[in-house]
Amino acid sequence: MAASDVLRQMINVSDDQVADIESSIDQINELILDTQTQIDGLQDGMCGVDETSMTIYLQDVKLPEIEALYGIPGVNTPFSVDYGPDYGTINYVSGGIDDWAIVDSTGNTMYKYLGTNWDNDITAAGFITDYDFANDYLTRPLTSGASYGLKPYKSNLISAKSLLTQNKNKIAASKTVLEDYAS
Repeated sequence: MAASDVLRQMINVSDDQVADIESSIDQINELILDTQTQIDGLQDGMCGVDETSMTIYLQDVKLPEIEALYGIPGVNTPFSVDYGPDYGTINYVSGGIDDWAIVDSTGNTMYKYLGTNWDNDITAAGFITDYDFANDYLTRPLTSGASYGLKPYKSNLISAKSLLTQNKNKIAASKTVLEDYAS
């Protein structure tokens, strides 16, 4: 087949190719919206709930327990919850709600999370475990041996949409450009 005949064939199928690519882009847009809905659900419905619950638990239960153990009865005890920089972050490496300590007025740590079941507190452990589950579901890298990480998955969908859009634009433009060379 002559080169000009190949170019004519490319021109003839370009409209169908563009339509197919637009259909794929529409499907990816739906997947992006669905994935974002799932991301929002896990962030707000699980991570947000566990972070709020843990914060309340630390302020209303743990802090008073430490004040009762180490404070001076009848005197204002200067203890506070120190939320570290990673507390409440959604991040695969350092995210979670386990970055906290109860400190005295001089910054000395009086009580701190030290890992699973560090003090047999099933309430705090439950909040931390559930938050970690959702955090992992949200942020697990696709290169980690699992493909359920919603944020990396959405990022890949956006990349695929961009690639398809570039392909669609090139094929659509080729119809006019190739015309001068087709027989």
